[in-house]
Amino acid sequence: MRWRPVSGGPRRRLRGTGLALLAVVATIAGAYLLVPLAVRLFVQALSLLLRGSLWLATSFGRGDDSWTVAAAVGRGVTTALVTPSALGVVGGLLLLGAVALFGLQRLLESEEHEESSR
Repeated sequence: MRWRPVSGGPRRRLRGTGLALLAVVATIAGAYLLVPLAVRLFVQALSLLLRGSLWLATSFGRGDDSWTVAAAVGRGVTTALVTPSALGVVGGLLLLGAVALFGLQRLLESEEHEESSR
């Protein structure tokens, strides 16, 4: 069988141009959809940071000690993590981790089997 050099035919160039155009359109569409979400998250983070700073300054201004502040922060974090949406996200991440661990175990077992058969 003889080796033939790959020629850059017109179909191949058209396919490459189409894929490049598709990538540009997908990037623009993704940016159009994700930029408002990113701005909203940024504004919420700034708002949370401002409220937390004011709360911290007020609590230290009242004369609360560090342990009281730490306990209040712990209660707030616990309250936020016990919401149904947060528990759903944690459960999903646990499932994803279990599937990834199972896949990794299968992959390592297959590599061991291939090495032992050589």
